[in-house]
Amino acid sequence: MVRAYTIGGCEVRPDERRVLVGGRPAVLGARAFDLLMCLIEHRDRVVTKSELMEMVWAGTVVEENNLTVHVSALRKLLGAQCVATVPGRGYRFAMEVSETDAVPRAPAALEGAPRPAAAPAAASAPREVDLPLPDKPSIAVLPFDNLGRDPEQECFIDGVTEDIITELSRFRSLFVIARNSTFSYKGKAVDVRTIAKDLGVRYVVEGSIRRAGSRIRVAAQLIDAPTGAHVWAEKYERALEDIFAVQEELTQAIVAAIAPQIESFEIQKGRGARAGNLNAYELAMRARDTARRADKEAEAVSHDEALQIATDAVAIDPNCGTAFGTIAYLRWRQVWAGTTQPARSIEEGLAAARRAITIDSGDHIAHLWKGMILLFADQHDAGLADLRRAHELNPNDALTLSLLGQFAAGAGDAQTGIRYAKDALRLSPRDTLRWSFLNSLAWAYFFGGDYANAADSALRSIGEAPRFYPSHLCLVVSRVGLGDTAQAAAELGLLQDLAPQAVATRIDGNWRVADAALAARATTFLRIAAGLEDPSAAHPRR
Repeated sequence: MVRAYTIGGCEVRPDERRVLVGGRPAVLGARAFDLLMCLIEHRDRVVTKSELMEMVWAGTVVEENNLTVHVSALRKLLGAQCVATVPGRGYRFAMEVSETDAVPRAPAALEGAPRPAAAPAAASAPREVDLPLPDKPSIAVLPFDNLGRDPEQECFIDGVTEDIITELSRFRSLFVIARNSTFSYKGKAVDVRTIAKDLGVRYVVEGSIRRAGSRIRVAAQLIDAPTGAHVWAEKYERALEDIFAVQEELTQAIVAAIAPQIESFEIQKGRGARAGNLNAYELAMRARDTARRADKEAEAVSHDEALQIATDAVAIDPNCGTAFGTIAYLRWRQVWAGTTQPARSIEEGLAAARRAITIDSGDHIAHLWKGMILLFADQHDAGLADLRRAHELNPNDALTLSLLGQFAAGAGDAQTGIRYAKDALRLSPRDTLRWSFLNSLAWAYFFGGDYANAADSALRSIGEAPRFYPSHLCLVVSRVGLGDTAQAAAELGLLQDLAPQAVATRIDGNWRVADAALAARATTFLRIAAGLEDPSAAHPRR
């Protein structure tokens, strides 16, 4: 009899190194399985991170985020509550476990004993089972091809592939197939549609690397497997000086491009579908799309619509972290625009963000909007701490990096803020939210007193999103900073048509900026543009 553990609707078979969900084998990498066994076998106590690193990666030097990624994989498989994080100590397996006996294997026939008659071929052939697609976008990263056929490059090329898998796993909006499964296709000529069917994924990433002297050339593409359509493709060329630095840079560039492309493609697919046909995740993504279009087009009604869609998603699935994160974002947006009672929106936004974090503590988007709400609740230190935590959880998310830059500058560290905002634009140069990143850069420049670059960045943002009023606001105050009061007044007229309540809120001095002197400067400049103060009042604050 083979010993097994029963956990909810799952069965863990140590001897076979398999996890069965509903009687079917689940996809779980070797390291994640080892981690699961360690946690199960020591479920009576908290297991420190150092212990787990030693038990799972014995004799290997790895970063701690490898542990975090595999804990996340277990939570995806067994449920968000299966592994509890004990702050400052480690992890503990939090689900009830019972030891059972798995279905016994057929004993080997005794020598000389009569063998049973063979079953008909049709009955004994294994039955193929199509894996259903997860609710959220699913992706498999295939081993990149070594076009140069240089054996010495194999480790580097495999490292790039593994790093892409690890970094994509930071995006909680994606279901990423583990390395051990995708590497089973290494060196095999298999159609991507077949691979996608075998692994139960919608998207496949494939690529190649060739070394030419002291340089390497990388090609990567993202494929929508059911149709075979190319969603995204890019080529990169780098000097091969520091191999580890190049590996990190390539990984970051590819991952930062892939994640937004998948989100954009999913949104386009879902726009034509009926709401009644969408699951909770798809509704949450529609709510996010509606909210972003409302941001870009300055239509307040659409924000209300987005909030209703996100609420409908929660009604379908109370554990849909994406929906709660979207609700948190929309409540923060209400506070920013001054369209509701701030205290209520802050309370409800924080509750939604905290619920999302409870569902998945590694959800960087939930930490991002929790931090933004805290900033607008004048809890600046706590808010910036959550923004930094969001960036630590997923350094590949350009939106998080841009907002961290904007509000770090607003806290008085303009140099760091400008660098972060520029890094966000560099990280995802073709992002669909580029206009938002330019807005963050504009404000970082403004807080740093560089009004010319602030106005230039604001104009670039407006060029991509003509009705995005935060950029119009930055342009108005930057014009005053440059001494062009007449132009600032003209810009203010357009801004008041777009967002009268947001203007009124800031004329009253409510900027939600950590540095009081910077908030006072912005208030004075806006009041000058509105004709409420003499232009000479700007001189002491420039």
